[in-house]
Amino acid sequence: MHSRARTFAQRARAELHFRVWALRVLVRPLVLLTAVWLIGALLHRVFGTPDTGVRPPWGEAFFVSYNLLFLEHIAALPTHPIGRAMQYLQPLFGVFLLAEGVFALALTMFRKDANQEKWMEILANSSRQHVILCGLGNVGFRVLESLVGMEERVFAVELNPEAAHVERARELGAEVLVGDARSDTVLASLNVQDARAVIVATDDDLANLEIAMDVRERHADVPVVMRLFDQRLAHKVQATLGISATFSTSKLAAPLLAAAALDPSCVGHHQVGDTNLVVMELRVTGGSTLDGQTVDVLRDARGINVVARDVGAGWMAGPRGSVALAGGDRVQVLIPGDRIADVHALNR
Repeated sequence: MHSRARTFAQRARAELHFRVWALRVLVRPLVLLTAVWLIGALLHRVFGTPDTGVRPPWGEAFFVSYNLLFLEHIAALPTHPIGRAMQYLQPLFGVFLLAEGVFALALTMFRKDANQEKWMEILANSSRQHVILCGLGNVGFRVLESLVGMEERVFAVELNPEAAHVERARELGAEVLVGDARSDTVLASLNVQDARAVIVATDDDLANLEIAMDVRERHADVPVVMRLFDQRLAHKVQATLGISATFSTSKLAAPLLAAAALDPSCVGHHQVGDTNLVVMELRVTGGSTLDGQTVDVLRDARGINVVARDVGAGWMAGPRGSVALAGGDRVQVLIPGDRIADVHALNR
């Protein structure tokens, strides 16, 4: 709740800042209006003599010119053709310039997509400890889902505006900038120096490497996590460039695919050193060895770590050690990969 309130406050400040910045579009029409006003005052002073034959003083000339800008005719029609022409033409200039200013202001202030990079820059500058995610492909979007689940503020960069996950990412609450993360201006607009981490997860190894090197060169203290398909290259890059972590999706997925092929109950994988750990999802069989055992006993006596239990309303991670499993319960357990058969035997 606190994180959401903070995000709302940051966004409100960014909205105010963006609207102040949007006022810059009024500079041009205001300058032109001032020029028309001054020129009109000069011409009215010189050519604005009415039928009475009395030339208007400077104060009256400025006042008449100002009113003409807003379609107000307060002076008698001059006798000189130029003075008369000003009476008709100056209101047209005024209306045109005013309309241009209002239209430009509305277009800038209420259409952030037309000024996307500036809006993201203002929004990112109001944020601290956010995560920058480069790439919204299948892997990048799954990373985003995990970050949102951990209530992290995410700024995502995606090159393809038609990518399937762009709108879905926005629906999850991420701020999405459509652009090339290899561009100097794109990452700079996302306030990298105050970011908690940069995750590079595009589908292009060379692009990932270039982005990671750019971040490391400009902001050496910001952690960078990078996805690479080639695991050997990933290790070399991590050691050479000082990247916080590099991952090969093929290496991460291969053990899980192998385990799932041998046993469909395997839903996750983790490796500690040379030990392969798998997450099994199973339903406790009534009357089996697992039925009635507490989480602590299973861990200490059987080496089976219960990491989650379905309580009916959804999964509950890390159940208390005193909780006893019962027949029909759905659980996820973490075990060494060579003990899959043992767990099935205990659950018969």
